[in-house]
Amino acid sequence: MPPRCVLVLDPASPRWLIANAAAVLGASAGAAGAAALGPDLTDASGGHWAGIAEIVVPVLAASPAELAALRAAAQEAGVTALAFPDLAQASPTYADYTAAVAGTPTAEIGVHAIALLGSGNAVRRLTRHLPALTDPVPEPVP
Repeated sequence: MPPRCVLVLDPASPRWLIANAAAVLGASAGAAGAAALGPDLTDASGGHWAGIAEIVVPVLAASPAELAALRAAAQEAGVTALAFPDLAQASPTYADYTAAVAGTPTAEIGVHAIALLGSGNAVRRLTRHLPALTDPVPEPVP
């Protein structure tokens, strides 16, 4: 049985960062085995639809401080916490990200989002107090 997967994002982040974090963590969670693709589908008009992940992924909201604390609590609980830190967003390559993480103390790494993977009960215990992510405040149009 695949693990439960929950995505937790900072709702105060710009929309582009929320979208980027969700995409990166979704790909990471899929690669970590959180979900298998469902079969391809055909609609009533004969149109083809590629399969998507068969799991439901709740999307919750937490501040950067809450995200950092949640990451630490997940590690203590044996739940996998895939993080999208500020260092990843600022690094043009994975090699640059690797070097940035190696040179930065944990307390100085800001977390924009995390995906939690683990047993349903363990993930629920960690996230039950968090609200669902709602539409962020619209960004002004230039």
